[in-house]
Amino acid sequence: MKKADVQRNLRRGVFVIPTFLTVMNLFFGFRCMVNSMRAMQAITDGRPDEAMKYFQIACVALFIAAIFDTFDGLIARSLGATSEFGKEYDSLADVVTFGAAPAVLVYAWGLHTLDRLGGGIAFLFLVAVSLRLARFNVMTGKTDYRYFVGLPSPAGALTIAAIVNYAPAPIRDEPFAMVMLLVTTFVAFAMVSPVRYRSQKGLNLQKERSLMTFVVLALFIGVFSKWPRELLFVLAIGYLVSGPLLKLWSIAFPARPAPETLEPLESP
Repeated sequence: MKKADVQRNLRRGVFVIPTFLTVMNLFFGFRCMVNSMRAMQAITDGRPDEAMKYFQIACVALFIAAIFDTFDGLIARSLGATSEFGKEYDSLADVVTFGAAPAVLVYAWGLHTLDRLGGGIAFLFLVAVSLRLARFNVMTGKTDYRYFVGLPSPAGALTIAAIVNYAPAPIRDEPFAMVMLLVTTFVAFAMVSPVRYRSQKGLNLQKERSLMTFVVLALFIGVFSKWPRELLFVLAIGYLVSGPLLKLWSIAFPARPAPETLEPLESP
């Protein structure tokens, strides 16, 4: 085999790695939907305790899917294995994992109590994710890389998962279901809104940090080991409201324009 053919085959092998991670992202999104349907069947059979177990498994599956979704892009860029195929396939997988899966999850957990209205709001969430991803593909490279325009679809899905994981008991009363309906609607509109959210791409991991950074990181790990569900819930809700709060802050306290510097006069 010629050297050029060997290099071409190795190159194709590199492309397999990020695609495999995307497939794993899709797999865990599918597992989320399967366990959500099992939970709904358990509710129908009058087994709420078993339904709680399935809901928790479904939420964990979404968290794992988000990890694979994060690393497939990072590894593709580090290996120089980015491609149009990978970009489009990743978007299709995200529609399933972060659109259809959390929509089925929130419907099975509580929105089914509202019958057709709950199903319509779950579908609204799925539509918002698909529109969000389509807009992201169009705007790639045209906006500030430090910010997302609208809530990212993985963050929207993880917000739903964090809420369900925090209180996995199935919703039975309509007032609580209406509250969750409003929350789901707010998340859906946040994803297609023009509100900017901070992106992790703007973080420079090669920059030197103070020792206090590692102390805070150790504190985070300690709190997570003690209260994982509570911490994930607080982080998800905090990131959800961070965009609107920063927008209101910029309106209330607009940044002052930099003063113009006068050019020195030339001596006669």
